[in-house]
Amino acid sequence: MTMLTLMQTSAARPFVLRTAVRLAHLRRFINRFFAAVIARHEQHAARAALQKLDDRTLADIGMCRTQIESNLEDLAQARARMQQPGWH
Repeated sequence: MTMLTLMQTSAARPFVLRTAVRLAHLRRFINRFFAAVIARHEQHAARAALQKLDDRTLADIGMCRTQIESNLEDLAQARARMQQPGWH
């Protein structure tokens, strides 16, 4: 009886392992999706806040109005690099 039990358990392991791997991939996909949605929302909020500032205030922080888009893109790329595994 123990031989039959061992065979059934060992036969089920590949299925359980494949399922666990697929669930891990699904979880990673969902996490990346929501991280992208949050990053996009933050980028829009930062763009709106910077567009509301006058030119003098922008100059005080070292930026002119034409640099807003490129600075936001640089920040988005830096954030994407930080989210990569092994960044620390």
